[in-house]
Amino acid sequence: MLPRGFKVGGIRSELSRKEEKKDLALFISDVPASTAGIFTQNVVKAAPVLLDIERLKTGNKFSGVIANSGCANACTGIKGLEDAEYICSICENIFVLDSGSLLCASTGVIGQYLNISKDIFPEKIKLLRDSIGTSLKNEEEAVLSIMTTDTFIKKVEKEVVVKSGKIRIWGCVKGAGMIHPNLQGLHATMLSFILTDADIESANLQVILEESADKSFNCVSVDGDMSTNDTVIVLANGQSGIGKLSKEDLAIFVNAFDELTLDLAKSVAKDGEGATKFVEIEVKNAKTKKDAKLIASTIATSPLFKTAMFGSDANWGRIIAAAGRAGGDFDINKVNIYIGGIHTFKNGFALKFSEDDAKKSLSMKEVKVIVDLSMGSESSKHYTCDFSYNYIRINGDYRS
Repeated sequence: MLPRGFKVGGIRSELSRKEEKKDLALFISDVPASTAGIFTQNVVKAAPVLLDIERLKTGNKFSGVIANSGCANACTGIKGLEDAEYICSICENIFVLDSGSLLCASTGVIGQYLNISKDIFPEKIKLLRDSIGTSLKNEEEAVLSIMTTDTFIKKVEKEVVVKSGKIRIWGCVKGAGMIHPNLQGLHATMLSFILTDADIESANLQVILEESADKSFNCVSVDGDMSTNDTVIVLANGQSGIGKLSKEDLAIFVNAFDELTLDLAKSVAKDGEGATKFVEIEVKNAKTKKDAKLIASTIATSPLFKTAMFGSDANWGRIIAAAGRAGGDFDINKVNIYIGGIHTFKNGFALKFSEDDAKKSLSMKEVKVIVDLSMGSESSKHYTCDFSYNYIRINGDYRS
């Protein structure tokens, strides 16, 4: 169920070359909403990312986000920026919104221009206006419209009970390939839009989002490639009727928000392009949080590790080798590695274990890997998937 005061929807606008695919979505609030955003750190940023960053620098309340699939609008120069501004301005005019009150996002092929005919596109926005609402169908159409190689709809909703009543949070995400987000604030792609009827000021919302993303979106990798378009935008319109949250209620909200972003992030790894299994990597008992994150991330992005997971091969050598090149501080003579619950490596040496049992454990849809450094008390979890033959098939001819 959507938070109060929000409507969503999606249509086919022909921005995508895929026949009959819905490709234009809108997430809109009845009233201007406090807004927070985090974006890719890739030096090459798509036009909508650049536009959103500039708009968020000068304003903290926005009415919504319009997003398209089928074209990333990246590496498109001045025309790309003009096209992004045009989409926003047409939508603002037809919805009778203030100029500059919408943000935008795009996903798809890099280097292509948006297929916008100024004679036809306004009619598409009118169709979109008539297609938004609060039903489950509206939700699904909105998410379908931002999907590219995704194989299922990824959305999460939560109802948070606080002292004065109930708050709703709703979030969606798209992403299956070109996934290795490193998202920060104003300093195949992943797009995520989160809506809530909580009453939270933009500055506080920005802090909540950045801290939450650091434990969720920034801990996911499908292939180690950071997109030009990664975007997460949160809108909080205050329509729950509860008013400002107490310190205690805010803590309850933040906990639910963190659960939602983590669920969304995990769904991206589970839907990795060509993936057959979801893999959770936990590095624990590290000296520092930085060490734990570096090592977990390096293992999660190792092609050798990911292909071993596809083959259900408990090859601990690939794990310790990735850990060793990560740049974190540890002593190999203290390390223990567990793959699928099986202890495979202890204090610098291999352990004897049943290869048949390991094969059976790694054939499951979800696999956990634990690297215990025995150096301290810090830990980090990262989420990834295996590399299968289908990953090559999907990405070998992505543009066609």
